[in-house]
Amino acid sequence: MNWLKWGLWLASLAGVLGLLAGVFAFGHHVAASAGKAEIAALKATYAEQAKAASDAALARERKQAADFAATAQQYEQDKANAKADADRVAADLRSGAIRLRDRWATQVLAGQAAVAAGSGEPDAAADDRAASAGRIVRAAAEADAQIRGLQDLLKKERE
Repeated sequence: MNWLKWGLWLASLAGVLGLLAGVFAFGHHVAASAGKAEIAALKATYAEQAKAASDAALARERKQAADFAATAQQYEQDKANAKADADRVAADLRSGAIRLRDRWATQVLAGQAAVAAGSGEPDAAADDRAASAGRIVRAAAEADAQIRGLQDLLKKERE
């Protein structure tokens, strides 16, 4: 009979162990399912955040490109204005509407004295000085426009 008691005891033990294994497996299955759901939720959240970051970066790049295009357009307009100012200065010098400062005026007076003493025809020096003054005005205005444009680009890039 001892064998019978031992057999029943072993069968009961096997049944209890089987039940525990089943409970453990069920618990593991529930935990794994919960973990998979959490991972899926985290992946969805990450995808949303990645899309939002990508959209924000694209919006920044588009705004910056528009700002840069506006700056480039303003620079081209400033260069055109510089040429017009230079032409106006040269024409005004030739017509006498504006005069050069003393440093250049003394050269003008020396040229007029040479014309008075010579053949009576004006030489090309007056036209050369007017054209030089126009080139100086244009170079300075273009440099100013370039500096303003570069500073504007830098400010817009750092926004």
